[in-house]
Formats: sequence, structure tokens, C-alpha cells
Amino acid sequence: MPATSNKRDPVATRQRILDSAARLLAEGEGALEMAWVAKAAGVSSGLAYHHFGSKEGLLVAVVNDFYDRVEAVSLMARFDDIDDWEAREQERVRLYIDFLLSDPLGVVVLSGLAHAPGVALVESQRWDKLVSVGARNIADGQKRRVVGAGQDPELLAAMVLGAARAAVARLLPLKQHIDAAKLARDIWQFQRRGLCLEGIS
Repeated sequence: MPATSNKRDPVATRQRILDSAARLLAEGEGALEMAWVAKAAGVSSGLAYHHFGSKEGLLVAVVNDFYDRVEAVSLMARFDDIDDWEAREQERVRLYIDFLLSDPLGVVVLSGLAHAPGVALVESQRWDKLVSVGARNIADGQKRRVVGAGQDPELLAAMVLGAARAAVARLLPLKQHIDAAKLARDIWQFQRRGLCLEGIS
């Protein structure tokens, strides 16, 4: 599609602004101004405000887009070819860790944007959703007699998912090489113990 047509397409324009904001946030370690985004996207500041309302509105959109992609890759991923519960969830953890480590926004979203009230609300809503889906997966594991049945699935989900997120958030700002495969294995071994898999499998 010609560039001139893209400029007149509000959906494409909004996406271009969103992509520019994500790139600038990653490059600037969380710093962002609407004027920078508008310039990078090749639009006026007024048009950027028209699409997102405010800088906070743009930040919220960037964070929502980030979590949409996280969920598509791992949380909501289908594993029709993996029937074994433990193998499926281990693969989900691997994909989750890979995404957080490879996406340029990972370190920014996990450690640098929650100061904005709108972003904090998004974080809270997305965390609740993550725990809810995790709890359903754990309940399925308990039903299959794979996961220990002694604890509430929602509490277990909050504990094991919170530990995984905290581990990644701790490592990312250090700006050192992280072996994604090893980290995913280490986190899964921790989660296995938390889910009481070792005493069952």
C-alpha cells in the first residue's frame, strides 16, 4: 500500500504512533514525550493526542499492546499437540520467559512504567487475568491428579506466577546476558515444587 494511503488510514496511523512510542520507550528506558513520538511517527502532535488523548493514554495503549502479545504467545497459546499437562505448562513457561527477555519493552514494562495511574490500573487488571487463567490451568492439573490438591488453585497461581515475574524483573535491569533456556528451566523447577508435582509425578 502506498505511504500516502497509509497516512490517511486512521487505523494505520494509530498503529504507527503506537509502534513509535514502543520503540522510543525501549530506547529511552521508559522516558517518553508526545512530541518525540509524533516526530518519529511522522505525524503532528495534535494527531497523536487525537488518537490517544494524553501521554498517559498512549502509555496505557503501549502496555495493553505488550500484554496482548504476551498473552497471545503464552497465556492463551493452544498446545493441541501436547496432551501431557506438565509438558504443556513447562512449554508455556518457556514461551513466557522467552517473550519477556526478547521483547525490547520487557524491562520497561516490568520495572519502569507503573508510576502512571492508568498504567498501574492496566497492570492490576492484567495480573488478575493472568492469575485467573493460571488458576484454571492448575485446577485442570488437580483434576488430572497431576498437581497437588491441597491448596487453592488461585493462590497457587498467584504464588508461582508472581515468582516467575519477579525473577525476570530482577534480572532484566542488570543488562547482562541471560540464558533464557536455563532461566525457564530454573523457574519451572521452582514452580514444580510449588505445585507439588515432585511428590506426584
